[in-house]
Formats: sequence, C-alpha cells, structure tokens
Amino acid sequence: MSDLDPKHNLTSDRKTSDRHPITMSERPPLSPRTLRGGGRRRRQRDSRRRQPRPDGQERRINTSRAVVLGLLLGLTIIGSGLVAAAMLFKLPDEANCRTLFLPTTTAARRLYCARTYADRNTVDSLLEAINLVDELPGDHALRPEVDRQLELWAEAILDLAETDFQAGDLDEAVATAERIPLSALPAEIRNRLAIVIADRVKSWQDIWDEATEIETAIKRELDRLYWGPAFQQVTRLLGIGNRYWETTRYQEYAKAVQLGRQDSSKVERARGIAARDDVDSVLDAIKLIQEIGLASPLRIRAQTLLREFGQQLINIADRQLEADDLPGAIATARKVPSVTGLKPKANDFIILARARYTARRPTATNLEAAIAQARSIEFSSPIYGDAQGWIARWQEGLGQVAILERARTLASSGQADDLRLAIATAQEIPTSNALWERAESEIGRWSVQLDTEQDRPILARARDLANQGDLEAAIATASQILTSRPLYDEAQRQILQWQGSIARQGDTPTLSRARGLANSGNIDAAIAAAQEISYSSPLYDEAQAAIGDWMAQTLDQQELDEAYDLASYGTAEGFDAAIRTASGISSGSYLAEEGARAIELWSRSLLSIATERANTDLLTAIDIARRIPVTSNIYATAQLQITNWEAQIRVNANR
Repeated sequence: MSDLDPKHNLTSDRKTSDRHPITMSERPPLSPRTLRGGGRRRRQRDSRRRQPRPDGQERRINTSRAVVLGLLLGLTIIGSGLVAAAMLFKLPDEANCRTLFLPTTTAARRLYCARTYADRNTVDSLLEAINLVDELPGDHALRPEVDRQLELWAEAILDLAETDFQAGDLDEAVATAERIPLSALPAEIRNRLAIVIADRVKSWQDIWDEATEIETAIKRELDRLYWGPAFQQVTRLLGIGNRYWETTRYQEYAKAVQLGRQDSSKVERARGIAARDDVDSVLDAIKLIQEIGLASPLRIRAQTLLREFGQQLINIADRQLEADDLPGAIATARKVPSVTGLKPKANDFIILARARYTARRPTATNLEAAIAQARSIEFSSPIYGDAQGWIARWQEGLGQVAILERARTLASSGQADDLRLAIATAQEIPTSNALWERAESEIGRWSVQLDTEQDRPILARARDLANQGDLEAAIATASQILTSRPLYDEAQRQILQWQGSIARQGDTPTLSRARGLANSGNIDAAIAAAQEISYSSPLYDEAQAAIGDWMAQTLDQQELDEAYDLASYGTAEGFDAAIRTASGISSGSYLAEEGARAIELWSRSLLSIATERANTDLLTAIDIARRIPVTSNIYATAQLQITNWEAQIRVNANR
C-alpha cells in the first residue's frame, strides 16, 4: 500500500492517556508544512530536467524531425485535454476513492474524494479529507481551493468538538480539537485558527470549572440538608453556557432538591412514629424510610435510620426478655427486617435470649445448657462480646450453684442450728454474682424461719400464762418479741386481746351502774357514770353509744313536754305547733309511742275545731283541716271534709 493512501496516513486510534484539556502553548510548534514525500521528489526531478546540458551536446533537429515532433506534441496536448474533460464528466464515486493510487491520482480527483469524505461530517472523515489533499504543492492551480476547503474542514472538526462539549464530554471535545492538523494549513489560516481553537478550549475549561464549582456548592448544601440554598445554586446552572449542564445536570439536581424536601418530611415523620417505642410503630417507621430511593440526597441518612430503628427493635426485645417474656422477645427480634442490616444480629440475639432465659433458674444443668447455647454465636457476630460476657458469668455461677445447693440441704432439716449454718454458707456467694439474688432470697426465707423457731417458745409461754389468768405476766412475756421478728404481729394481737380483757374486767361494773341509773330515770347520773370509762378501754365505744342514747332520750322528753305546753292553749295554732314539735321525737326513743298518741289526739282536736268553724267560715275551716298530718288516722276524713267545703264555696259563688 502506498504511503499516500488516506487509510494509511490517517491516525484512527486516539490517545486517551490524558483527557484533560491543554492550552495551545502545550501543542507542538505549528510551522507551515513543507511538501511531503512524492511532491518533493517531483520538484527535484523537474529541477534536474531544467538544468542545461553539457557543451557540445546541443540537439540539432532537422526540419522533418521538427515537424514530426510538433505533430506529436499537438496530438498529446489535444489528447490530454480530451482525457481531462472526460475525467471531469466522469468523477470517481466513494468506493473508487478508497482504491485510489495516489502517485498517479490527479489533484481534481483527490479534491473530489476529499469532499466526499468531508460530507460525512465526522471527525475521522474530515481528517481523512484533509490528509488526502494537504500534499498538493503550494503553486498548484487548485491550491487556493484546497486551502479554503482545509479551513472549512478544520472549523467543522472544531464544531464537532463543540457538539461533544455541549453534550457534556469535555475531555472528548478537547481531544477532538487537538486532532485538528494545523500544520496542514497555510501559515495565515493556521495562525488565525490556532488562536480560535485555544480560545475555544479555554472557554470550555472556564465554563466547566464554573459548573463544577457550582456542583460542589450544590452537593455541600444537599449534604447539609439546606434545600433552599441548594436550589439557589442549582438555578445558577441555567446560564452556564453548556447545554449538558443547563438541561441534564440542572434537571438531575432540581429533582434531587425536590426529593430531598419530600424525603426530609418522611424522615421527620418516621422519627415521630418510632418515638412511640413499640414494635408496630418502629416497623411502620422502617417502611416509611424504605420509600427513600437511592437517588435521594437523604439515602445515607436513610440507611443510618434503618440501622437505628433495627437496633431499637432489638432493644425492645431485650426489655421483653428482662420482663421474663421470652416468646415476646423472640417474636420481636424475628421482625427485624433485613433492610436494616441487623438481621444477623437479631438472629444471634434470639440464641443468646434463649440461653439467658434458661439461666434464669441457675441450676448446674441450666447453666451448662446456657453456656452451650451462647458458645454457638460466632466470633464475627456483633454480639459475640456480649455472649462471652454471659458465658463468663455463668461459668462463675456453676461454682456458686454448688454452694447454694449445700446451703439448701442444710436448711431442709428446719433445725435452728442447721438454719444458721445454711445462712452462713449461702453468704459465701459474692453479691456481684448472678446467683446472689436467688441466694439472698433463700437467706431471707431461712432467716424468717430461724427467727420464728426462736420466738415461738416465747409466745407459747405467754399464752400459757394468760390461760392461767396471769394476763399481766402474759403481756410482759409476749413483749419480748422484737418488731423485726416474724412473730411480732401475732404477739401484738395477743397483747391487745389480753389488755382488753384486763380493761373490761375493770370497766364492766362502771357501765352496769350507769345503765342502772338510766333505767331508774336518773339520766344525768347515768351519763356521768359512763363518762368515767377511758378512751383506751375496750368498753369505751359501748359506753359512748349508751351516752348518746341517753342524751337523745333527754332531748325527746324536752320536746314532748314542750308539745304538751303548746297543746294546753286549746287553740288550732297551739295544736298545730304541738304536733310539729312532737314529730321531732326519735323513732327509736322510748317516748316515740307516747308522742304518736299525743299527735293523734291533737289531730282530732284540729278536725273538731275545723268542723265547728265551717258553719261560719269555710276558708278558715279548710286551712285548719289541712294542718292534720298525713300520719294521722283521721287524715283521710279531713281530706274528704276539705273537698266538701270547697264544693260548697263554688256553689255559693255561682248563686
């Protein structure tokens, strides 16, 4: 293949080791390109042909030879014109352009093929076009047209680079601009275009630097969850001068701000729901956080919250376990979703929870089983350290279990000496040991049993004294039992009972004397006698009740006497006042029956007075009859009379 073949000269592999833009000062020197290979050799041959021949070698052409040569020359010129004309009317197609043999290809055919390549308007095709025609000599007739095309094609490559830049590929744009073969251009065009390219690349870099600076500011505000300032930065992209940043990147960050606002609200709602600190609420909070997608600025915060909520569920399960609710703790731990990243930890928690529950009753069998369960938790587990801590406690507890079992054996006899020894043995268990709580409970129970065994003979001796009638000695003996002892309350009840018996023996005659005085009618003396019984006496309440009865009887007597005095006037007003006064006598008083008889008598007197008054004054008669109480036996008779008298009044009014 010829070294002039466009396929051979075009460098199609792009160097991408450094895709950052470079300034024009970093380019190779842009000197004018001299004529390449074949063109240079043709000029050298033409130069040698124009050199004068050596002396004595001048041609002598005779007339006939000159004529022949002239005819041949004319035919050659005419033939060349015809061929050229034919070539102009029959230009090669693109497929033929690929098979050109450059050393024998005319400039017109090269230019045509170059235009064919350039029409595809790709970087490679434009470079192929430039490479095809840039070797024409400077004095060639088509050189001006070639130079004009070269400038257009170089500018087209720069436009394609601009397209890459606007599409968001700065490195590709700069790399494309750097591929423009400035050395193939004339000096004037090369210098002008070099400045244009350098300015264009610098403009791209400036725009890109400003855009990345804005992007950094946007991300900073998004990380701080400042949605307003973030959107202000996003709007700066609209006038940046690059279609990619003004559309694609603008829309991405605008959507991110919108998502951030929405997801921020979800985060706050999720926190509020999880604050209720129950299983269902925490699960609802997790579901809400799962709605935050990977494109959200809050995706990292969401992952953190999911882990926090997962740990919250494990904490709830731990509280349930502490409350002795193993099924509830296991059920809660199983609900920890995988999305929290804590599912393995929750599974290991269940294993440790079962072990802890087993060890709640620290027998040797239970502790050994708990240790075996906890040892199944692997080293990589998040709760491996917790498991090892429990194992250490349970291993220590195994030795203490033997101590407690020995103490229980001693206490089983119930003897005082054995109980003391059992208490001392159990106290060997350290208070920091997990078994201490149970040992302390046993010690308390045995202490109560020991105190009871010691005090029971004392209380029995006191009861014997009381049965013998020596209540004072019985009280003194039972008082030896201290307040901190188990039998103290029982001893105090006995003491109160014996004290009551003593007091009753002294106050019973006094109360009997008071009742005798009351029965004889000497109420004041009876009250005075009953008041001699003190507050501490067992008969105090009984004496006070009797005093109350006697005082009530005194008041009832006073009211009855007053009622008799009022009735003695013999008037309707007197009888009415007497009835109302006697009605105040207590129903349980011994005077109640007498008061009732008196009220019945006075009611009949009122009806008699009303009947007599009816002969002259019906209205007054009705008023007197209405004063008869409803409890009286003549109440119905009085009501009938009132009805008759009211009828007479109506008859008289109609006359």
